[in-house]
Amino acid sequence: MYHGKHKYMTYPVIIGHEASASVAETGEGVEGFKAGDKVTVQPQIFCGKCYPCSIGRFNVCESLKVMGVHSDGFCREYAAVGVSYLRRCPSDMKEELLTLVEPVAVGIGAVKRGALGRGRGVQGLNIAVVGAGTIGNCVAQAAKALGAEKVLITDISAAKLEFARQCGIERRADTSKVSLSDAIEGAFGSRKADVIVDAVGIPASMRAILGAARRSSVVVVTGNFKEPLTFEVPVIQRQEISVVGHMMYVREDFEDAIRFMESGAVRADGLITQRFPASELKEAFEFIDAHPDRVMKAIVTF
Repeated sequence: MYHGKHKYMTYPVIIGHEASASVAETGEGVEGFKAGDKVTVQPQIFCGKCYPCSIGRFNVCESLKVMGVHSDGFCREYAAVGVSYLRRCPSDMKEELLTLVEPVAVGIGAVKRGALGRGRGVQGLNIAVVGAGTIGNCVAQAAKALGAEKVLITDISAAKLEFARQCGIERRADTSKVSLSDAIEGAFGSRKADVIVDAVGIPASMRAILGAARRSSVVVVTGNFKEPLTFEVPVIQRQEISVVGHMMYVREDFEDAIRFMESGAVRADGLITQRFPASELKEAFEFIDAHPDRVMKAIVTF
């Protein structure tokens, strides 16, 4: 977004699709919320009429817009939001952690998408996650919370792998030192990975994933690719590798995210590595751009 390379972003726009807020006041006829309630926002604007919406897949609505990407988001002190987009959070949850419900929901959605590609639940699966940034970390934690048998996370950043360790991800690999194929076999043995989730979004990572995938593996594309990718289609065809796209989350994923964060099944504290006041928004982006290895999630407060 900062560099203007997001393929589907609409400019100009007020950014911010991960929100922590409290209800300031409610409109006439609003029920279920009152002033002071802690909330976050599920930022998907969908039509409710197209075929994907009719089967509960509003995350791929034919006219989907995302607040903070295609329409104005929450990088501001006040916002008027339809009650259907609000999700109540526990009153004792730290305000800043509410911003992490959205990325945790992305992780949950990615794991469920991979399990669906295998036509079964998550329980008993070997799941490898490529990329230990915020989304990759959330995917790995979600996989454990949802009952995966074994979870591996990989990255080239020692700091991010260390944080994954602190979050309870026992199997980790630095792919600057070992190939993805060797890392997966070392973690899972000859069975290898049932599901591999890409949380990086660069051509090199996808090529490595396709090279490491076992016959009948499911590959979930969660990372946002900014450039085209070429690969050998026969590798997918002859090995029956299923490559599935993944887009955000549905309502139950948001509800699971809040539940897992409240119970401690997903550790969110520590994911926030920097805090900036709204007056330093420009400096915040400059810091994130200059120090990607030091940033998991930076927040802006109003």
